[in-house]
Amino acid sequence: MSARFLPGWVIVSAESGRLLADPDELAVELGTVRNDGNGTYTISGGAETFRLIKRVGPVRPGVSLEYSLDLDDVPTVDLTLSDRLAPDEVAPTLARALAESAAVIRGGEPSEYRVFGPASTPDVDAVQRPADAAHRAELRQRGRLERTLPRDQTGDARRAAVRKRIRALALTMGVADGQPNAELLRTLLTAEERAILDRAADPDARPLEDRVDQRGYLAKALGGSGVSAAVIGTAAAVFTGNPLVGFGIAVPTIVNAAVGSFAERRLDEQKMSGRKPAYTAERKQREYEFPGLRALLDGADPVRPAMVKMPRATAWRNYLRRYAMPTLATAAVAGALTTFGVPAMSTALVIATSALAKSLAERLVDTKKLEFRLRRIDATERIRLSDPTLYVNQLATEINELRTRFDRALGALRTGAAAPGDAPSAADVPGAPPFTVSLAAQLIENVSGTARRAFVGGRRTPGAEPTPLARHVGPEMQGLLAAAGPGLLGALTGAMGDKYFLNRDEPARDASKMWSRKHQEAAQSVALAESVEPRLRAFRELADRLENAAGPPADLSTRAAERGLPTVTAPPAGPRPPARAPLSAYAVQAAAGSLGGLAGAVGLDMLLDLPDLAVVLTAAGAAGSTTATPAARYLFRRRELGVHEALETDKAVRAVNQTELLEQRAITRYLMTQLAMQAEAITNQPTPPSTGIDEAVRRLAAEPPGKPLLAERLIALEQLAQAESAVAHHTTHGTPDSRTHVRQHLDQTLEKINTLWQEAGVPSPLNTTPPTAELDRLRHLLTNPTSPAQRVESTSWTPASNANANPRAHESRDR
Repeated sequence: MSARFLPGWVIVSAESGRLLADPDELAVELGTVRNDGNGTYTISGGAETFRLIKRVGPVRPGVSLEYSLDLDDVPTVDLTLSDRLAPDEVAPTLARALAESAAVIRGGEPSEYRVFGPASTPDVDAVQRPADAAHRAELRQRGRLERTLPRDQTGDARRAAVRKRIRALALTMGVADGQPNAELLRTLLTAEERAILDRAADPDARPLEDRVDQRGYLAKALGGSGVSAAVIGTAAAVFTGNPLVGFGIAVPTIVNAAVGSFAERRLDEQKMSGRKPAYTAERKQREYEFPGLRALLDGADPVRPAMVKMPRATAWRNYLRRYAMPTLATAAVAGALTTFGVPAMSTALVIATSALAKSLAERLVDTKKLEFRLRRIDATERIRLSDPTLYVNQLATEINELRTRFDRALGALRTGAAAPGDAPSAADVPGAPPFTVSLAAQLIENVSGTARRAFVGGRRTPGAEPTPLARHVGPEMQGLLAAAGPGLLGALTGAMGDKYFLNRDEPARDASKMWSRKHQEAAQSVALAESVEPRLRAFRELADRLENAAGPPADLSTRAAERGLPTVTAPPAGPRPPARAPLSAYAVQAAAGSLGGLAGAVGLDMLLDLPDLAVVLTAAGAAGSTTATPAARYLFRRRELGVHEALETDKAVRAVNQTELLEQRAITRYLMTQLAMQAEAITNQPTPPSTGIDEAVRRLAAEPPGKPLLAERLIALEQLAQAESAVAHHTTHGTPDSRTHVRQHLDQTLEKINTLWQEAGVPSPLNTTPPTAELDRLRHLLTNPTSPAQRVESTSWTPASNANANPRAHESRDR
C-alpha cells in the first residue's frame, strides 16, 4: 500500500523504528541500540548507557516532539514523536532529540543560552550546551538526507525542500551570512557541517532581507487592484451586453497590477536605501545632544555634526520607472488584444495617463511621511534619552556624584563635567502627517479614475431629455464635470479616510517599536550592570567611610542612600502590541475615497445626466475597492510584520547590542579608573594596576583634559581586552579554525591601537603587568581609610611616568 494512504502514526513509527534498528543512519554517536520491545530501547556503548521509550502520538500545536528525561541509576528518555511528521522530518527530529538527551546525560546543563544562536557571544563563551548538540545533529541529519536523495524529478523537489529547511536552521543557529558572529560560529562547526551549509546555500535567496517575498506583493496586487478590475470589467460587460468590453477593461488592468507588483518590490528596496542617510543624520545629531556616559569624559570637546538635510525619498526616476514598466506591459497586452477585436486600448490609455501622476503622488506621500516619521522618532528618542530612569543616565548620575564626594573629601569641588541631565529638553511627539498631504496625494491618485470616465465612460443616451442645469452648461463643461467631479469629492473623502487610518496606524507602529526597544534596553542594562555594580557598591562604601572620617556635608550621601544603586530597566509586561491598524481602519480608508467618488457620480448624474456607463464603472470600482482592497492590504501588512519580527530574531535585535555594550564598558572602565585614582590619592596608597589594559587606561586618565581621540582609544582598549579573553577562551574550548580566527582579530586590534595612539601623539600603551584584582584593591581601601591630614597631603599626586607623555595635550585647557 502506498505510504500516502497510511495513517501518520504508522509512517512515523515504522520510519523511526527503522532508524533505531540501523543507528548508523542517524547523525548521532549512539553506540549499540538494543530493541527491548514495545517501543523501548537500551542504548549503550557511547558516552553513557540510557533507556529510550519511544511513542508516536499527538503533541502540542507547532511542536514536532516532546520528551522528558529521568536521570536515575539508569537514565530514561521518554520521547513522543508527533504523528503528523512528514517522512523526511522523522530522522532529523529523532536525531535532534537523541543528541540533546545524550548531552544532558553526559552532564551538560540545559540552558536558555546556546552558542549556536544569533544572540550568542562565542568569542568569550564557546562551551556548547545540549541545545547546540541538538541543532548540529539536526543539521548533519538533514545534510545526509539531501546528499542521498535520487537525481530525478521527485528527488529534486525533495532536495529543494530539504535545502530550504537547512537554510532556516542556519538562521536559527546564527551561521547564515550577515548574522552577528556568523563567521566565528562557522569555525566551530566540523568540515562536514560547513559543507552541508555550502551545498544548501542559494545565491538568489536573501534570508535577512526586510521585505516580503515576491509572492506577497503579487497577492496584494491581484487581491486589490486585480479583483477591482474584475468587478469593473464584469459590470461593463453586463451593462453593455458585450463581454469583449469587460474583457478589454479587466485584462489590461490585471496585467498592470501583476507586473507592477514586481516593480513595486524593487522600488521598496530603493526606498529603504534612500531613507538610511536621513535616519543616520538625525541619529548623529541626537548623539551629540544626548552623549550619555560620554558627557563625563574629559576628552577633546565634541564637534556638532553638520546640519545637512538629507534626501527624504529616493530619486523620482525610480518612481517613474516603477509605473512605466507595468504601463509598457499593459500597452503590449492591449495592442495584442486589439488585433482580436477586443477594445483594450482605451484602458491602456487610462493607465498610461495615470502613470506619471501616480509616480508624483507616491513620491510626495513618501517624502512627507518620512519627514513626519523623522520628527516622531526624534521626539520619541529625545524623551527616552532624557529619561532619568534610563540605566545609563542613572549610572552617569551615580558616577558624577561619586566624583563630587571624593573631591569634597580632598577639599576641592570638581567642576566642568556635565551630567546627562544638562541635555536639551525633549520635544512633544507629533501625531500624524497633515491633512493637506493626504488631500494632495488623493487628488493626484484620482487622475486614473477621471481618465477612465473620460475615455471609457461612454456617451449620454441619445434623445434623452437634458436636466434643467444641463441646459445652462455647455457640453465641454459637462464632460469635464462628469470626468473630474466624482474624483474631486472622492479625493476629499479619501483624504479623510487616509487621516483616519494614519491616526491609528502610526501610534500602533510606534507602540510595537517601543516594546521591542524596551526589551533590548532591559537586556542591555542587565549586561552592563553585571560589570559595574560591584565596583559601584565598593566606591559608595568608600565614599561613606571617607565622609564619616572627614565630616563634610552628607547631602550627597543621604541622597545616594535614598536613591540606591542604579536599577536595571524592566522589560515591558504583556505581549507585543500589533504594529498595524485594525482591519476596520483599512476598510474605512478604502471605502472613504470610493464611496465619496460614487456619491459624486450619483449627484452629478442627477444634476447633469452623466453617461450611464460612467456611473456604472464608478459604482463597480467602489464596490471592488471596498470589498477587496482592505483585506489585501491588511494581509500584506501582516505578512510584512511577520518578516520584520523574524528578522529581529535572526539578527538578535532585542538581544544585547555587543558593540554598544563594549563602548559602555570601555567608558565605565575609564570613569571607574578615575574614581580609583581619586581614592588612592585620598588614602595616599597608590596600587599597581591589575592588567596591562588597566595600566593603559590609567595613563589615559593621567593625561591632561582635552585628550585627543579619548573615546576611540578607550573602545580600542576594551576591544583588546575582549580579544585577549577570546584567545584564552578558545585555547581551551575552541577549534583550530576558531583559534586562528580570534588570533587574527587580536592582531587587527593591536594594529588599530598602535594607529590610534600614533594619531593622538602618545606612545603605544601595549605593556603588560602581572594581573591582580581591582575589587581587592578597593576592599583594601575600604578597610584602611586614612586621616584628613593624609588626604590633604595627597591632593597633588599624579602618575609620574606619564608627566610628559602627551606634549600636545598639555596645550589644552587646565583641569
